[in-house]
Amino acid sequence: MEESTVLHRSNTKFPPCCLKIFHDKYVLVGTYRLHKDSTRTGSLDVFDDHLNLLLSIPTYGAILDLKLSPFDSTLMVTAHSTGNISLWNISLDGPDILVKQAANIQLFDVEALISSVHFSPLNSRLICITTTMGEVATVNIEVGEEIEAITSPMIADYYSRIDQKLFQVQGEEINAIEGSVMQKFDSEHQLECWTAEFGQLSPLENVIFSGGDDAAIMGHDLRSGETIWSNSRIHEAGVVGIKCATPNFRTNKPTSILTGSYDDHIRCLDLRMLGESLYPGHNVAPAQVSSCNLNGGVWRFSELPVPLNETNTNGPNSTLLVCCMYDGAKIVTYNDALSQFEVSHFLKKGHESMCYGGDWCSNFIGTCSFYDKAVQLWNP
Repeated sequence: MEESTVLHRSNTKFPPCCLKIFHDKYVLVGTYRLHKDSTRTGSLDVFDDHLNLLLSIPTYGAILDLKLSPFDSTLMVTAHSTGNISLWNISLDGPDILVKQAANIQLFDVEALISSVHFSPLNSRLICITTTMGEVATVNIEVGEEIEAITSPMIADYYSRIDQKLFQVQGEEINAIEGSVMQKFDSEHQLECWTAEFGQLSPLENVIFSGGDDAAIMGHDLRSGETIWSNSRIHEAGVVGIKCATPNFRTNKPTSILTGSYDDHIRCLDLRMLGESLYPGHNVAPAQVSSCNLNGGVWRFSELPVPLNETNTNGPNSTLLVCCMYDGAKIVTYNDALSQFEVSHFLKKGHESMCYGGDWCSNFIGTCSFYDKAVQLWNP
């Protein structure tokens, strides 16, 4: 296992929680600041590929997660500590990048923390959200008409015509659109729900998996809202990362999912259960479980990227960037022939505290760590 070399390093003003790379060049970072009076604020910071700060947009709620739409990468969503999500339009004007809020949607009570947010890979309107109250839910993005693939400009136009409402948030009056959750699933986590993941490949294309502080992983049916499988005996601590097979990741293992936990382990779960049903109910063990101790809480995953405007022609890929909280970031591959995980590279230097955010593109990997207030770009 080889430690990687840092290409560029920068510091954020506030602790960074999450990170995404836009167009193989720009690094988008969401930050989280806890004040002495227990209020939380944040910022959306934009860096170039040398980590020069280009933009910093203050947000009245801390940003716990951010994602780019797989249908239109100029559409971004952020999850906030004040029960709201924000939709953003990203545009390029020559050498300049512009980021503008398209909609601010209040979905939960202003005291609720939205812990993660996820675009559906199969439905351009659908977003999944999780909360620290243990909830897993979906919400529809509206554009006022039935269109198969919605775009960022459509959303900005539609929501600009929707009336806003005043909300009392952390002692201030805030304008937001009053949104409604489309679907809550019939089972909640007993403690905080930290993450979720849409299934993409058959037979999991109608399933959302969720993980919580209660050490439970659940599978929810998008069509019925029912919880069709759950297990709280696999993980020894909270489930905080989930990765399903995608068209570019483990395409030959569509019933296999990877999980990350506070117990420092990454796991591969084979859901081809014994018997006729793929989802046999509560606490039925997977057909096979493989695991590896990564020496740090396994918080988030990012799959090996396919170059912009290209398709994957190299066969099944099983390599991930893994954010390992207090043990930096690692490049991990699952070897199906040996049923084991293999770590090829890592980066600990400069990420001495909680490495929560990471992404990679054709040109570099980007990671961030919380108490260090550090953002780093590197290559394996």
